[in-house]
Amino acid sequence: MKNARTKEKSRINARMGNKGAAQKIGLSPGSLVHIGKVKTDKVRLTLFVYSNSYLKETEVSDLGLLHELLAGEGIKWLKIVGLHDAQLIGKVGDLLGLHPLVMEDILNTNQRPKVDQHEEYLFFTLKTLALSAGNDILSDQISFVLKKNLLISFHESELSVFQPIYERMKIEGGRIRNHGADYLFYALTDIVVDNYYGVLEGIGDQIDDMDDKILDNPQQQVLNEVQNHRKMLLFIKKTVSPLRDAIGVMLRAENELIDIRQLQYFRDVNDHVLHIAETIETYRDLNAGLKEMYLSALSNRMNQVMKTLTVIATIFIPLTFIVGVYGMNFSIMPELNWKYGYFAIWGLMLLIALWMLYRFRKAGWF
Repeated sequence: MKNARTKEKSRINARMGNKGAAQKIGLSPGSLVHIGKVKTDKVRLTLFVYSNSYLKETEVSDLGLLHELLAGEGIKWLKIVGLHDAQLIGKVGDLLGLHPLVMEDILNTNQRPKVDQHEEYLFFTLKTLALSAGNDILSDQISFVLKKNLLISFHESELSVFQPIYERMKIEGGRIRNHGADYLFYALTDIVVDNYYGVLEGIGDQIDDMDDKILDNPQQQVLNEVQNHRKMLLFIKKTVSPLRDAIGVMLRAENELIDIRQLQYFRDVNDHVLHIAETIETYRDLNAGLKEMYLSALSNRMNQVMKTLTVIATIFIPLTFIVGVYGMNFSIMPELNWKYGYFAIWGLMLLIALWMLYRFRKAGWF
């Protein structure tokens, strides 16, 4: 049992992002150490170059060619999948002119959502959320670096959440192809936030199912599910709350990298995040109420058991008294020599039991 609890705690800690941070103790600021799980076999760099009239996708296998590729015409999106090779990611950061502290935040997958504005670029990081088949929270960190006509994204793994963006990029004359890198930055951020709704809807359905289970047949397993959902909602809150603050900072700041016409789209994302934060609080209240409902259901169930036992015990009290009286060893007891005494006592006890059952039924005890 102890080993099972230890494994469960390790699994929860890993999911909640508490694993590996101790590796950085004693290191100087800006030291590049990957903190998190290895989710890909190797680091892959893909460069998308596009405009209204063309779209080109290139796998970058030689970092020496990257600077030349980035110097060409068009809007560019450099997608980097895999963060476990800290040395390679560090070389990419040097090539792109990113500050060591920014690279440190990119490699730390436990980093809370944040936004940093630098002289030549904007750094933004957030987390994707998804529900696994086992109803666990799956989370990946996504980091964005926005430069003029260039968006760089750092992914822990290849995620299907961005598939709609790839499809929209193929549409000639579409909004992504007609706008700059700041609009692509918005589109990627927006689709990550929109997927939060799917996760919360799944959790909401599970809360409804637990509500029904508690009303029908409260079991210890349901209480364990309530506890698990409490931790899941707390993790989602820790993900969304700083994201709300980061987007607010980005909206209030003056940044030449984001066109003023695109700010309305980011305001829409901010509205979604605020709505999600309110939904999280609602679900946390509902989930907390499930625990109280579970304890109340157990109490009602115990009351029903005690009521049944009380009815049975009360019926047998007079019957036990009668049997006790005629079980005394006295030689002079008139009914002992009566021919119908045995049957009369049985009839009396039956009448008493039926009368008491009638009174209990009339009182609404069952």
